Amino acid sequence: MSNSQRNKLYDAIKWLWLLLQALILPLAALHAVSPRIPWPLSLPALLLALVGAVFLIFWLMAQSLLAMARFPLTLKGGALLVGGTVAQFASLVAAGGSLAAAAYALFFAILAALVVLIAIMVVLAFRHQLGSPRARLATLLALLPATGLVWFLAAPLRLAPREWLVLALNSGLIVYSLYGFSIFAAPAENDAATTREWERWAAPTIIILIFSATAAIALAGYARSR
Repeated sequence: MSNSQRNKLYDAIKWLWLLLQALILPLAALHAVSPRIPWPLSLPALLLALVGAVFLIFWLMAQSLLAMARFPLTLKGGALLVGGTVAQFASLVAAGGSLAAAAYALFFAILAALVVLIAIMVVLAFRHQLGSPRARLATLLALLPATGLVWFLAAPLRLAPREWLVLALNSGLIVYSLYGFSIFAAPAENDAATTREWERWAAPTIIILIFSATAAIALAGYARSR
């Protein structure tokens, strides 16, 4: 395969990743507000909106990092990351799940990966004595509500053991990709190439994620008002 063909295939994989992210939020929002979803707690509307906003911000941050700063520079790495998302989505739909339910599972996989990543950071911070003891303790205590919110958001998932395994593997790929952005990771092998990719994909990534978040909020509000 020539370099030109490899670059075109890499760009196609990257665009596929961005288009998947554009679809995940709106579909996941429709699933989350469905009256058929048995949420474990009946939260006030204001609190539920606040929780949703917090997790939406974290989700957008993670997706921005993955799309611009930590998306693998190699064709194999990019295909592996995108393939994990496609495999999870396809397996859930093939098992009889709706498109919205499969998208919500992808949304959940990313949030679960973020909480796992934070837990890893906390463990390493204690191990290397980074930051003040008060700051480390505060971060550790913050994991408790984060874990509780992940449990809360897992309620709409109705997955078989094999489907949970696929979700866990996909979350693992996301944790691995985002961990490379942390201060504990090894220095980047090619900072110049990473910077070029960041600059090249920043505009389409931000535009797509903004439209995706806006569509998700609009669809969720419309569905709840009916």
